[in-house]
Amino acid sequence: MNTYTADATITEISYNIGAPTLTSPIYSFVEDPACFYPETVTLTGLPAFVTHNEPTSDFTIEQNTDLSLIGSYPVTLRSEIQIPDDFTMTSFTTMFVEYEFTILIEPCLVTTYQPTTKITEIVYNIGALEMTDGLYVFDEDPVCNYPETVTLTDLPTFATHNEASSDFTIPQTGDLDLLGEYTVKIRSEICVPDDHTNDSCSPFVSEYDFTIVM
Repeated sequence: MNTYTADATITEISYNIGAPTLTSPIYSFVEDPACFYPETVTLTGLPAFVTHNEPTSDFTIEQNTDLSLIGSYPVTLRSEIQIPDDFTMTSFTTMFVEYEFTILIEPCLVTTYQPTTKITEIVYNIGALEMTDGLYVFDEDPVCNYPETVTLTDLPTFATHNEASSDFTIPQTGDLDLLGEYTVKIRSEICVPDDHTNDSCSPFVSEYDFTIVM
């Protein structure tokens, strides 16, 4: 055996959260001359969400939506063969090839962010029982589940924003001084990481006005 080298190497595998299942290019090693000794491949640092397909010499990343996986993962790939020193096959010489490649898990790519359930008006009659109304929903396309920050401008103090359930409560009141119309601005924002480093992000904002009528 003269040499054992890599003739097809993987340098980088890049996957965007939410994208379909990805299968990487293949890796391969070649003997010179070709003696067909059994090959043993070991991997160091391969993350659990990546599958090594040994029979096809490649890797699979299943479709997933786990934003916590965003990042860079260095992996060391080592392939070795054992060459008998003589016909007795009692001792062997190891030849190996080893190199590092990177798995990049990139952010989920949001195209649009907009309200899919929109409040137009919340109406409360003075003296009526406590009322919960005004369900709102903002959605990403595609759905990436980035954390949402909702802010409200000019929400009157008698109305409570229920952030957990995305609606509003007006408690029972007989205060006639509250009669009138109140214009409220609702603004929802997500911030989509710019790349796998997660060091910066680009905001996606959706906002509109609705009315509380007392």
